[in-house]
Amino acid sequence: MKQLTIARNEYLRELGIDFKSQNSRQRTHVYARSAFICASRGLFTTEAIGWIWNRDHSSVCYATKQHQINLRFSKEYTRYYEIAKKHLSRIHTPPVRKVVLRDAETLTQENRELKAQVKHLEYEVKHLSSLVEFYHNRYGKKD
Repeated sequence: MKQLTIARNEYLRELGIDFKSQNSRQRTHVYARSAFICASRGLFTTEAIGWIWNRDHSSVCYATKQHQINLRFSKEYTRYYEIAKKHLSRIHTPPVRKVVLRDAETLTQENRELKAQVKHLEYEVKHLSSLVEFYHNRYGKKD
């Protein structure tokens, strides 16, 4: 975490953002913070990233969710993101993202299997309903 804090401080220094204003809601500061957060995602947990910005993990998740939109529509954000990646490239930590992706792939496969089971069960319900209707029509409905 010390490496992440150092990288953040160097990043803010390069951007000319005062450390005390890192919690500001000015667009420039929000973009700078979000860009660094997104660049950090493969290296650190959401909790660790949030901690150095005095945010919780949900703020990190929100920044990640907005990342593609920010890249697409803001040159300023894109520049900040590239600078953040440069500062974070100096940190040597085992990647966190690979574990998360493996778990996501496993969950995706389980989801596919469960959807197939649901589809099969829906087919069986439909088939049994038609049999019940057939027998009701043929032998009369018993109450």
